[in-house]
Amino acid sequence: MPNRYNGKNHDEIKNTDDEDTMLLPDDLNDYRQYQQPRQELPHLRKVGSTPQRPQQKNGERVYTSNDPPQFPQSGQPPQFPHSSAPPPPMHQQSGQYYDYNQQPPQNYSGYSQTPPPAAPTAPPPPQRPASQNRPAAAPEPEHQPKKKNRKHKSLARKIIGRVIKSLLVLFLLLFGIYSCTSLSLISKMNHVETGNRTHYANNTGRSHVRSVLVIGTDGRTDDDRGRSDSMILVSLNSKTNELIMTSFMRDCYVEIPNNGWNKLNAAYAFGGPELLMDTIEYNFDVRIDDYVSVDFASFVSVVDSVGGIDIEVSDEEAEEINVILISEVNELMGDDRMSDLLDHGGKLHLNGKQALSYSRIRKVGNSDFERTQRQRRVMSLIIAKLKSFRPSMFKRLASDVIPDVSTNMSTLDAYLLSLRLPFAARYKMKQIQIPAEGTFYGADVEVGNVLQVDFDANMDVIEREVFAK
Repeated sequence: MPNRYNGKNHDEIKNTDDEDTMLLPDDLNDYRQYQQPRQELPHLRKVGSTPQRPQQKNGERVYTSNDPPQFPQSGQPPQFPHSSAPPPPMHQQSGQYYDYNQQPPQNYSGYSQTPPPAAPTAPPPPQRPASQNRPAAAPEPEHQPKKKNRKHKSLARKIIGRVIKSLLVLFLLLFGIYSCTSLSLISKMNHVETGNRTHYANNTGRSHVRSVLVIGTDGRTDDDRGRSDSMILVSLNSKTNELIMTSFMRDCYVEIPNNGWNKLNAAYAFGGPELLMDTIEYNFDVRIDDYVSVDFASFVSVVDSVGGIDIEVSDEEAEEINVILISEVNELMGDDRMSDLLDHGGKLHLNGKQALSYSRIRKVGNSDFERTQRQRRVMSLIIAKLKSFRPSMFKRLASDVIPDVSTNMSTLDAYLLSLRLPFAARYKMKQIQIPAEGTFYGADVEVGNVLQVDFDANMDVIEREVFAK
């Protein structure tokens, strides 16, 4: 049911009844000053009983305590002396008493006296437009500073919310670009199904380390498997925030499962990357699930894609680089045998062919020990260059490098690993070699000069340096 007061309180509605015949709340100001404490009203007499007639004195009616007063026509209530109590709310009509709390009588002919002329009623209030028939506005709160603080806090929340949303959108945009780039490169890799494996090591308690074996082969052609020229286990340790490169020296004298004792690099020639991973697990108790294989041509392309590397080269190393360039690398890459030769040593900028020749030096320094050091040094410089990724790198990596890289990782595994690389960019890099210093000795056996290894001591080194927590 609609509100007939248009939202107003009852006290706000102006009474338009006859003000001369009805006592209104707003007219009681003068009356209240004479008002005595409220007395209990006498019981009403039964209808039809003979009431006491009003008395007259000098032609004027004198009311008893039971007679209601007659209001003057001026509309003002009568003035009562302090000694007299206000009359009860009754009115005499034809010998009957009428209770004002009941419904008013409909027939006024029964009154003994002619009722006084009604005072002119007040004009109706002016009609307001419908749009203004609204409840009055709530008053302003007393503590205005709190409202201002609420406004400032609300504005600050809105600003913070918008900043967070903007950062989230930016993150999703960058994440999408990175994911598309990563998946594009991964899809170009040469994915190879993992062959037969016999795991000799478990990963219990070592899940905080993710390792991939990087195999550099000396194969000259696509069909030439060759031997593993370099074997570097790249490990990401999420507990110590370290990137560890562990070189396994090719002349380690190890037991190759089902193939007897031989040099470590022979395992790749006998059974490919699967047998090489099983051999490392069997002899050094390191669980390896994934590998990435790079040949000579891929290595050269990687270095050229990052714009070459800057490295300190001795005069003896510079001469050996020239020998390797002339004897095999230039011919392998289809260039003139005398191209890209070095004039001297020093701080030099090496291109892909020169960096490959530098990594293959064996006759300068401490033979294979310094050779593995050079290989790790070159890999560290390549990783440092990849951290400052540029669009030009992507083009060359996608066209010249990635198609020549082989891996047994699925697209999903490779993608999940790529998501860790941005975090690994801030990892501290550490290099170790196996066998560690003081854990081997040289020997001449049937297969040639080899390194006799203390396997227990080297397992302890790997556990301490790679799987630290």
